[in-house]
Amino acid sequence: MNYDPYASCICGSGKKFKWCCQPVHQQLQSVFELESQGQHEAAMRALDAVIAQHPTNHEVWGRKAMLLYNTGKPEEAEAALDKAFELFPTYPFGYYLKANMRLQEGELAGSLLLLRKAAEHYDIAVTDVLGELYAQIFNCEMKMNRPIAAHAALELAVRFTPEVPEYRNALNSTYGPENTNLPASAKAKYAFLAPSAAASAELRGKWDAALKAAGTGKLADAARAFEPLAKADPVEPAAAYNYAIIQAWLGNNAAALEALDRYVTTESDESAAGQAWALAEVLRFGQGMDEQADILEHSVQFGMNDPSPFLQIVQDWEKQGRLFAPQVDQEQGLLVAMLLEEPPPALTPELEAKRNLRIVAQFMVAGQAIRIWSLNHDAVDGIFRGVVAKLGALVIQPTPMRGPAKFFDVMGQGMTIPVRAPSEQEAGERIRLGFENFYETEWIQRPLKSLSGVSPLDAGGSPSLRKKLRGVVQFHSECGDLRAKPYDFARLSRKLGLDEAIAAPAAAAISASKPDIAALGAAELAALGIDTLSSVELDLAWTTAMKLDAREIAGKFAAALVERPVYAERPERFPLHQMLIAQKQTEGNLDGALDCLNAGEADDCKNNEGKRRNEYELRRGQLHAKRGEFDQAQDVFTRLIERVPTELKFRVTAAETMLSSRQKPQALKFAQDGLAAAAKAQNRDLEGHFKELIGASQK
Repeated sequence: MNYDPYASCICGSGKKFKWCCQPVHQQLQSVFELESQGQHEAAMRALDAVIAQHPTNHEVWGRKAMLLYNTGKPEEAEAALDKAFELFPTYPFGYYLKANMRLQEGELAGSLLLLRKAAEHYDIAVTDVLGELYAQIFNCEMKMNRPIAAHAALELAVRFTPEVPEYRNALNSTYGPENTNLPASAKAKYAFLAPSAAASAELRGKWDAALKAAGTGKLADAARAFEPLAKADPVEPAAAYNYAIIQAWLGNNAAALEALDRYVTTESDESAAGQAWALAEVLRFGQGMDEQADILEHSVQFGMNDPSPFLQIVQDWEKQGRLFAPQVDQEQGLLVAMLLEEPPPALTPELEAKRNLRIVAQFMVAGQAIRIWSLNHDAVDGIFRGVVAKLGALVIQPTPMRGPAKFFDVMGQGMTIPVRAPSEQEAGERIRLGFENFYETEWIQRPLKSLSGVSPLDAGGSPSLRKKLRGVVQFHSECGDLRAKPYDFARLSRKLGLDEAIAAPAAAAISASKPDIAALGAAELAALGIDTLSSVELDLAWTTAMKLDAREIAGKFAAALVERPVYAERPERFPLHQMLIAQKQTEGNLDGALDCLNAGEADDCKNNEGKRRNEYELRRGQLHAKRGEFDQAQDVFTRLIERVPTELKFRVTAAETMLSSRQKPQALKFAQDGLAAAAKAQNRDLEGHFKELIGASQK
């Protein structure tokens, strides 16, 4: 460490230079001059002489620690620093020096804690030291993917040392509009909220004291001042918010997240609460937040004495059409590329031309080091196991890791690559449709930690979770802005019922406007005039309702569709009838379920050449069993098995249905016959299952 805390007449104690320090200070200045001239041994002898005169002065021990460290003696430097802390436990320069020692050793988190301790104990009048300190804190926080804490640190660096242009330039470039690596909620400049109008005079007095502490730049003092206000019962929402902001500025993301949860729960303004929860999503991406994060980067890194065998695997991926956007720097020995999912087999030329493949992982070859990473743990694990299966012992020291994902990669979950798009326009359209399919079919049903383990589709029913859902969608939309907005998140907001302006429109208005049915939410779908829709539009409405798990609404569409003539886009109406049968069963209307089954089977025979006859008969056997008509159920299952003796799943269903209906003799017969058929087919898995069914039937 080359920074000299004494050069500008600043005591290592963190105070401005005082007359009482002058003798020691002058002696230490002489030591520093010898050191700066490269006369390290002479400097050390001079310093030992100063220590002999002032053995209880913490500053001389701090100087010795720095000199020892700069001359390559870290263990002795640590011992000298320990002596300094014995004499002065809150020695700020000691923390500063120790932080830099940890930083040189690669201990980023430990270094950051020590830097913050140093900043806390330095006097605010020591502006040049504090400016340098907070600049280092900024760098550390950015490396730990905590842009909120980094922002606050850089603001303080600019405030303490406005004469240093590099800090202001860094502030503008990192948090300005030109930075496309951070979403808006990560770049925002957050400010404290005022207490509510109903706040008591006592609360306002404590509030003012907390704000005064924050105004000095001593964030730890501000946190201590706001903590009791934020944890009071009942809590003032703004106090919880302010405490969360301070903790975020300090890099304490877990504590900030906890306080934001209290704020969102108690804040009546849904929009403001949503904004706060978008900030909570940013905090989840910080280092150390693995257990609270819904999105993590999973990786495995390994070495190879010769990477050529791995590069052969890469060539195989390329032949399979799985390599995308490779970047090669032969001079540096660097290869970076994306790996697409395996193409489905036996595609027709028509399907081949419309094929989209997902990006499952990325990999990098840098000399003898290889790294594979993805937001999907199973993808990384599967790819690596495939590599090991081919390379075996050539793989050296594999190291699996997980950590914060990059904001820019959030949208990568839904990114698909059009393999053979005939034009750029069609490629863009297919990419957009890929994102629509991901967010509106897959993501919408994922349980999320940010929503207390509830899916976005189910979160709208809870007032508290609805506020959080708004923030989660906002965050994803901001991440979409980093990728040139490949998906319109207004569609997602509509589907989730977050757009109040269209949450419950009149049916007439919906019918007249002919909206984009695939983009509608449940309330809008329910308002559609069924009679005004063509069969194709009605089918799309049914599909959209199913994706939203709005099964009651979907049932109405299905009931209307099966009453209409078959149309070219859906000659196969089995899913519609299946849904109607299931709904009647759920209602307890078993007679109605049987009527629906008969209608569905007749429809299939008339319009689909009876291709689904077996599925209908399987369902018929199950329904008879539910109705207590066990002889009829047994008869249906027996005739079905005789018609398709090689279809083992029918035998499984027959045995399981009779067993669950407590008809053990019939279940045993189906299971024993099934075991013989499975053995003949050499299906070991089903042999084991049939044996379990036999055992259960004999109890």
